[in-house]
Amino acid sequence: MAEIAAQPFAFAFKRETTALIVIDMQRDFAEPGGFGASLGNDVSRVTAIVPTVKRLIEGFRAAGLPVIHTMECHRPDLSDLPPAKRDRGNPSVRIG
Repeated sequence: MAEIAAQPFAFAFKRETTALIVIDMQRDFAEPGGFGASLGNDVSRVTAIVPTVKRLIEGFRAAGLPVIHTMECHRPDLSDLPPAKRDRGNPSVRIG
């Protein structure tokens, strides 16, 4: 059993069943001028977590633990984009 120092108590885990999954940490959601900002979101709230996620990824890699990244993406012609997602929001800032 491995252990990570944490608050309010240490976190124990089995190395062989542990991985870090990082979901949608894409620049387009977090940077000024990107898709997230174009929707009117305060992207500073997203960017605030980036250094912490970076340290977590580095720690997992240094420990030899798997890091899995996911991101949303679609075919160039958007043929795999569900209509409900395509049609939501202001037409000037929709996906595609």
